[in-house]
Amino acid sequence: MNGTQIAGGSSLTRKREVNDYYATPPEATRAILSQVPLNGSILEPACGAGHISKELEAYYPNSEIVSTDLIDRGFGTGGIDFLTHDYGRKFDNVITNPPFKIIKPFIEKSLDAANDKVVIFAKLQLLESKGRYELFKTTPLKYVYVHVDRVSPYRGGEPLDEKGNRWSSTMTFAWFVWQHGYVGEPVVRFLKL
Repeated sequence: MNGTQIAGGSSLTRKREVNDYYATPPEATRAILSQVPLNGSILEPACGAGHISKELEAYYPNSEIVSTDLIDRGFGTGGIDFLTHDYGRKFDNVITNPPFKIIKPFIEKSLDAANDKVVIFAKLQLLESKGRYELFKTTPLKYVYVHVDRVSPYRGGEPLDEKGNRWSSTMTFAWFVWQHGYVGEPVVRFLKL
């Protein structure tokens, strides 16, 4: 058994999803929206097929919500590389589930693009690594909302696997919330679905 198998991966049967596309289940988005108000305009720069954006539209029907993605998946505006694109303005909030392999530059760009909050859905292991530690030391990370219930992102945006079963994951996921102007240590909170 290798490390990937011990950690719940299946490297022997599946390759990593192209473009690291693992969509956020709607119940995970609804859980964070019930705890973290996003007032004003909202950017979702890795919208995929709209899994987070559709929940935003339902939760904030009168807010300006801009959804973009590098890949056109039939929702929002495709062909937009968040890391290089100039939106020509700032947004009040950025909320997204970025590709984990490029998460640090996504966080940095999100902090530049937002006036108020940045909300990132990611594996709890985001807290690990010296490089990200330096990022956390110098940015206003206010909350880490750890999911109490197991959250299984949708591989390729699909809620069911090739056998018709819900995806399952042994990884722990959390929402990381930065708020401009916050000074202090981040607070860990627990989030139930």
